[in-house]
Order: sequence, then structure tokens, then C-alpha cells
Amino acid sequence: MKTILSSLSFLFIAGISGLQANPEVPVAVAQSFGTATAESLLLLKGTGATAEPTEWTAYSRDAFRPEDILRISVKLEGALWKAAPAGAGTRILDRVPSRPLDFTKLRYRSADARVVAAKSAALAQTTFASIDYQLATSSETGTPEWGMALKDDTGYEVGFVVVSAETGAVTFQDWSPRVPSTATTPEDEGERAARAVKRAARKTWNWTDNARKETRGFFRELFR
Repeated sequence: MKTILSSLSFLFIAGISGLQANPEVPVAVAQSFGTATAESLLLLKGTGATAEPTEWTAYSRDAFRPEDILRISVKLEGALWKAAPAGAGTRILDRVPSRPLDFTKLRYRSADARVVAAKSAALAQTTFASIDYQLATSSETGTPEWGMALKDDTGYEVGFVVVSAETGAVTFQDWSPRVPSTATTPEDEGERAARAVKRAARKTWNWTDNARKETRGFFRELFR
């Protein structure tokens, strides 16, 4: 049985390692927890990065207890990426992405998405210091997308950009003014509607991690 599992893990790792988009995360997860967990990844997060993140938080639906979400920390230690359990439970996330990540569709890694976001920021005449990354699958198209919160050096979000991880196209962008407008002219109906659409689009990327609500020693039970 161990030989079969090792062979399956090797095939999975070999299959995704040739892709461009952050293969280190699912590879590390597969090596530590098996291909079923890696193939059930729903969401990746990298916080406050000024360059390529050296730490990701991965969320996977448990293959044996579908109601549970597994939180996994993936860190770069020396030259190797290592995955470690960071909690499990039914309330890890407020909202859960409806589809798993299909890594065969990923062609733009976080560094590529950052370049696209930087170009959009330049066109919007906005500067930023760091990026919070999220990678999830669009519930409408099934396409993996990078949702990036661009922040200034105080941590204030100055813009949000969504980039297709398959094509590199910008599918959504919103640029928040650093200082609220002092204009006294009220918004017309069209402007209010446009603002409401942007708020709704931004809200879909609020995958809130309830770090203190419910975590258990589930990994110790499953993988001991």
C-alpha cells in the first residue's frame, strides 16, 4: 500500500511541477499529507508580501470528512518548501470556495500576477508597497484567479485587482482613494450602482479565517 501511495504521489508531483504557477505549494502538501489533500485545495493565501511570498496558508477540504476544512502552513525552509498542519474544523473559514483549485489550468504564478497588478496600478496612478495574495477558483467560470489587495506602507488597501491565473487577463480592478473625496456633488444613480457592483465584487474575496473559533488536532488523528 505504501508503495502504491508513493507512486501516486510521485505521478501527481511530476505532473504539476512542470507548471508555472506556484507548484511548490501543492507539491509540499502532497508530500506531507497525500495527493487527496493536495487535489482538494480550495484556497491559497499569502499575506503582506513585498516580493514572492515565502509562506503560504493553504485550505483544503478533507477527503474523508467533507464538512471539515484543513488549514496547512507551507513555508520555505532553506531551499525546500515544507507543509505543516495548522488546524482543522468546520468553522475555519466564514465562507468556503465552491470549487477546488485546478492546478492544470494555472499558467500565471504570483510573481506574474504581481507584474500585471503593478501595470494596472501605474495606469491608475496608484503606488503600493505590498500585496496580500489569494488564489481561488471562480464559481462562475471555473477559472483559477489571483485576488490581490495592494497596500501602501501603512497597511492601507489602495487597490484590489483580480487576475486570471490561466490567461493573465485583469477581470476586475478597484482603486480606493487614500483620502476620501471632499466633493459635495452627490453621486447619481449610475455612480451609486457602479460602486455597489464593485463593493459586491470585492466582498466575494473576503475569505475570512476564523483562527480562534475552531481548530482541532485532526491532523494528528488522521496521519498518525
